[in-house]
Amino acid sequence: MTNSASAMPTWALRAHAVFDWVWWMAYVNALWWVFALAGGIVFGIVPSSTAAADLTRRRLRGEVFPVARSFAAAWRRDLRTSNLALGLGFLVTGMLAVGVAGQLAAGALGSVLGISTVVALAAAFVITAVSVPLYVHYELPLGAYLLMASRWAMRNVLHVVLLLLGAVAIAGVGSILPGVVPFLTVGAWLTLSTVLCMAFFAANDRALADRAPAASRSS
Repeated sequence: MTNSASAMPTWALRAHAVFDWVWWMAYVNALWWVFALAGGIVFGIVPSSTAAADLTRRRLRGEVFPVARSFAAAWRRDLRTSNLALGLGFLVTGMLAVGVAGQLAAGALGSVLGISTVVALAAAFVITAVSVPLYVHYELPLGAYLLMASRWAMRNVLHVVLLLLGAVAIAGVGSILPGVVPFLTVGAWLTLSTVLCMAFFAANDRALADRAPAASRSS
């Protein structure tokens, strides 16, 4: 009886944490669509993505804040700068996605061109995915984010694989349960990619900090 009673709160807390994150994904998903549409899609997607990453980062830090109001403030603040910094990456990724869809519809995805387009799409997708949390976590010149994301991806292949596996998992759930796609998919991806990238960046910062004293001693 004692063991069951003591185990129950732990199970309940874990279940609550899971449902809390699912609710967060659904809420972020709804806000992303609202503000993406507010920016006419073309100019709304990027600041909506950076706002979602910014709020997820704050949530990971344990901050408490009004979600909708904070999302709107972050979206307005980054409407211009996020598009300038990351817009090209989103544009290229979107164009490659259209190209892959066209190759798939034509039954030519197995051709050299089709395979090349898929590889290019995967690379662009990863760079764009990394650049969003990078934008909210570090202060860099606007033109440096996509380049820095590219360099980071080339140096951290295992992390890139984890990101791609996360994207495949979300896409797989969406294909099995298509009814959840409008309500969870974007929010789930932005939450997952931000959580993973924050962990990756923290590990990278610790590694750099550990190497700094060794480098100073050797010099």
